[in-house]
Amino acid sequence: MSEDVIRPRPVVDPDLPEDQREEVRRKAESPPLFSPRGGGEVLTRLVRIRECGVHLFGVGFTTALALLTAGWYLGMVITSISLVAYVAAMACRRDTRPATRAAGVLVGAGTIAFAPAWLTDTLPQDPFPGMPWVLFGLLVITAVADTLTTGAPGRAGERYREHVVLPDDLSGGDHALLLEVQHVIDLVDGARDALGGEALDTDRALAVLREEEWRIASLLARQRELRRAHLRRWQSAVSPRVREALKPQREHLHAVAEAVRSRVAQISEYGRLVRGAAAAHREWEQCQEAVDSTAEYADHLASASFLGARSAEVSELAATAAIARRVRDERVEQVLLVGCRLVASSEPDDTGAPGTAGPDGTEAEGPGLAVRG
Repeated sequence: MSEDVIRPRPVVDPDLPEDQREEVRRKAESPPLFSPRGGGEVLTRLVRIRECGVHLFGVGFTTALALLTAGWYLGMVITSISLVAYVAAMACRRDTRPATRAAGVLVGAGTIAFAPAWLTDTLPQDPFPGMPWVLFGLLVITAVADTLTTGAPGRAGERYREHVVLPDDLSGGDHALLLEVQHVIDLVDGARDALGGEALDTDRALAVLREEEWRIASLLARQRELRRAHLRRWQSAVSPRVREALKPQREHLHAVAEAVRSRVAQISEYGRLVRGAAAAHREWEQCQEAVDSTAEYADHLASASFLGARSAEVSELAATAAIARRVRDERVEQVLLVGCRLVASSEPDDTGAPGTAGPDGTEAEGPGLAVRG
């Protein structure tokens, strides 16, 4: 399978308290929360406030320009459409609070219900010029309430960003290294349930492995950043002398990569030994299970041992069957004898009639009796 399908899990700093690790792990499962290291903007509450300010400024400036140039009617169209569009977008977002969504829907529905009154000139042609600004004020209130109550995190939610390494923080070629470490961690965790914590001191082993996982993940994330920076410098170098000055950076990156691979290989070797110990333990369990269950089979054999000796009852049954066969044979012989007599008595006479002999003294064909034994 490709690296796009098999990706390592997010790695959380093991030095954090358990409750904070669980919190960071939950947040790491939400991709929009943490931005990739080295770039990208997180959709925090400050970002939403900035976007809200830009949106309101655009609508207010357009409304003021429409009132100055085209009058009340165009200003009402702009503010009404802006308010209904914002409420519809807010209602479709999953992070909007239910109370804010309900209030926004009421404001949007009231605006739509009020629209026919001025679209059909039911209102006076020249109402007070503050009507568009009333709708704009409702838009401001709705947007500010939505921004302040939204589920987007503030900067405080980013305080754990340095305590988690996401798969996107690593180069695609480094995923296999971290996956191998996490595979060994899962293997040791499974061996703890199979062998018990005292057999291999799996609790201490897991603590060491998680510490190694965090170190390797942090190194690989930093390696990705430095490798990209080195590549940018190498590509923008204006002379061979600059590239010559950049060679130590490449050598350092190569040395770090080799060190990480060496440590991962050491961890893999430990995982191989744990796998062998778990297999040996399973083999011992199966052998012990076979030994313990052999007594049941021995009892089963003992219960069938009487079948090897001759049974008087079975011998009596065999004698009875032999007697019955002799009786059957005698009855068959009697039937055959009677049949022969019937055949002889029905032989044809001199005239060729049935039951008598022919003129030459031989038997003539006549009706016979088929007797089956």
